[in-house]
Amino acid sequence: MDALTVVTGDGQRVERGAEFAPLAVMFDADGEPVGGRMVSFFVDDPEGTGTDFRGGSPVRVTTASDGTGSTDVPLVAGDAPGTVRVKTIAEGANTSFFLEVV
Repeated sequence: MDALTVVTGDGQRVERGAEFAPLAVMFDADGEPVGGRMVSFFVDDPEGTGTDFRGGSPVRVTTASDGTGSTDVPLVAGDAPGTVRVKTIAEGANTSFFLEVV
C-alpha cells in the first residue's frame, strides 16, 4: 500500500508576509521509500489569509531515492491571520500540513 507522510514543516506559525520553511514528505510503498514519484502540494486557504506558493499552487516535486520530497518554491504567508492547510497528493496517497499566519 502506498503512503505519504509528513517529514518536516507541519505546525509552523509565521508573521504575515513571511516565508514558511520548506515542507517535506516521504512516499513509501509497502513500507519501503520510493524515489521518482511526483508529489503535488496544493494550498487550501478557507480562512482567506492570502497564503500561496510564489507563482501559485500547486507546486510539484519528485521524490529523491530515499523517498523524500521537499518544496523548493517559497510558501509566502498572506496579509490576514488564520489557518492554512497544504494538501499533498502522490499516486492516490495523501497527507496534509496545517500552518498558521499570525
